[in-house]
Amino acid sequence: MEPTAHPERDPRPEPTSRPGRFEFSREAFRSFRTTGAIAPSGRSLAARLAAPLDPPGGRHPVRVLEVGAGTGAVTRELATRLGPADRLDVVEVNPHFVRVLESALRHDLALAAVAGQVRLHERSILDVELEHRYDVVVSGLPFTNFEPAQVRAMLRRHLALLIPGGDLTFFGYLGTRWARGLFSGRAEARRHRAAMAVEREYAERCGVGRGTVWRNLPPAHVWHLRAPEEDR
Repeated sequence: MEPTAHPERDPRPEPTSRPGRFEFSREAFRSFRTTGAIAPSGRSLAARLAAPLDPPGGRHPVRVLEVGAGTGAVTRELATRLGPADRLDVVEVNPHFVRVLESALRHDLALAAVAGQVRLHERSILDVELEHRYDVVVSGLPFTNFEPAQVRAMLRRHLALLIPGGDLTFFGYLGTRWARGLFSGRAEARRHRAAMAVEREYAERCGVGRGTVWRNLPPAHVWHLRAPEEDR
């Protein structure tokens, strides 16, 4: 799918309600492996993920990439931090979520305000063609739902899309290792542990911090990685 370019918003868009938990959860049950949650990120988690993007004022224009936007909970937080010269690319593989985001860019007050600065890409992060490198990459992908080799490929791709010194944030829910061990078979628990090991490997190599967001359902760790300063 070609990137969707969105025209400038009407100065007085009709307000609409945000996509609710029910809509997100319904789609999650259809495709849990790539969704990885039964509810969208809460505001505290969204704010922590978007933290490397400073609010406009006194900084140069930046390019931001969001991967795995879902129904746009984190996208809205990023929108409030965009300056007039900033650009946001959003990569989302789920067609239903893309349609929700397209509608939100027309009707949601926060997103419609920056619609002309946003491009949607209905692709996987592993095969999407992007023209630029980014100052900030925010990922909502459920890495531990994938095979370890896929996790490695996705994290490598995220970091490769950053400028030297650029920031990457992603999250993982607390208690998933315990839950997999209790409710899944041994093979699934082993796969989950291996995927987590890849996350730890990259966090040890490029990590600059990790925090816990307790005011989320469920609570989540947020990792902050930074691309090496030297060119790769």
